[in-house]
Amino acid sequence: MRPRSSELLFLSVAMIVALAGAALALAARPARPPAPDSGQAAQDSGAATGAAMGNAAAGDASLASGEDASRIPETPPPGQAAAHEHMHHVAPDAEPGADSSMRMPPMNADSPDMSPEDPGAAPPQLPETNDLIRVVVREEDREAEVIIGPVALTAGGPHLRPEVQLAGLPLDGWLHGFSWEMRDREGGALPPRLLHHVNVIDPDNRELFSAVPRRIIAAGRETSGEALPTLIGYPMSRDTRILVSAMFAPLPAESFGEAYLHVTLHYTPREGYGLVAPRSVFPFYLDVMGPVGEKEFPLPPGTHGMSWEGSPAVDGRILGIGGHMHDFADWIRLEDVTDGKIIWEAKPEVDANGSTIGVPASMLWWRGGVRVRTDHVYRISVQYSNPLDHPAPDGGMGAIGGVILSQSGVWPDFSRSNPDYIADLRNTLDKPRQAGGHAGHSAHGMPGN
Repeated sequence: MRPRSSELLFLSVAMIVALAGAALALAARPARPPAPDSGQAAQDSGAATGAAMGNAAAGDASLASGEDASRIPETPPPGQAAAHEHMHHVAPDAEPGADSSMRMPPMNADSPDMSPEDPGAAPPQLPETNDLIRVVVREEDREAEVIIGPVALTAGGPHLRPEVQLAGLPLDGWLHGFSWEMRDREGGALPPRLLHHVNVIDPDNRELFSAVPRRIIAAGRETSGEALPTLIGYPMSRDTRILVSAMFAPLPAESFGEAYLHVTLHYTPREGYGLVAPRSVFPFYLDVMGPVGEKEFPLPPGTHGMSWEGSPAVDGRILGIGGHMHDFADWIRLEDVTDGKIIWEAKPEVDANGSTIGVPASMLWWRGGVRVRTDHVYRISVQYSNPLDHPAPDGGMGAIGGVILSQSGVWPDFSRSNPDYIADLRNTLDKPRQAGGHAGHSAHGMPGN
């Protein structure tokens, strides 16, 4: 359901002022001295569909900040490497504090792979628009519908990954959320499990923690939709372009000759927003495998984790956060390594068979958000415990999506010559081509690609 202006009734003037700017002036409270970690140190740095729009707090999702923050051991000094990743195995009987991590050498601004611009490199060409994607704008409902299809999904067939689609999104205003459905040609509902994941990407702007194209929406079968209050939203203009990358999962015993994915975007127009203009916020995305390349890792028997570290390009406050994990996940978290605090942590929601069906998320805008700083290092991590006597069929993933309010109100300059931008865009566009339109589960890159 699209957020209505009546939501303003639930917010006081003081809250509006806080979201509009005063919240960004809040100073971070002094951190307590490091405290021993009771047994959790053995799981140190083990690490939407995380949703890029965030949602209401639920389940085991938790937030720690300021004086309520949990401490993490071995805090690197400020200014240390901007990014690195590692995978480690945690023995079931490991002593507290034990860590058998294998870490990659830190990368910094002087490393060749981190050079801000490579004049000799050229980004790949964006795809041509075609009939497989169309956008329908319903101004009276303040909605825009992105429709992908038709696609034929044969019973028992492999995952289907169509070519990445390019479309214009002529919306002048603020995006507040989305929902999605699988439908047939007549508009009848189809089983949601036909969608494995969908990503909506802005090829003309960059991410918060890296220079790769910005992920606007990342959703899968465990994410039915997300919504923000109408006081905040993602700014859009009539010349906005989007790339849509989707993967479909045929059912074992039922075929669908013509299936369509409908993604509905809810927005407020720049003209006619009412008394208070929405405050612009920006989605961000983090993956334990880093910003570029494969997003899935092998998961052998036992307890294992993966993590990645980086620094944001702007100061700001996280207003909403969610995550994505596979079966056998223990938890996913975001930490401020510089201050030694756990910012957010969640455990997966599972069904009666123990299969992961969702990841609780937290809407933090109501309390002013959680501060992040460009001079701090942040770590995303995920941990799995595979009880099987063989590698987990779906492997492991760990991704976080959320929204941030920039302290300056602006975003970093965008460069198509940045090597990370080029590599990520090429990877996104080439995935379906390499698979010939089909892909096994282990080949996907959701929600990053």
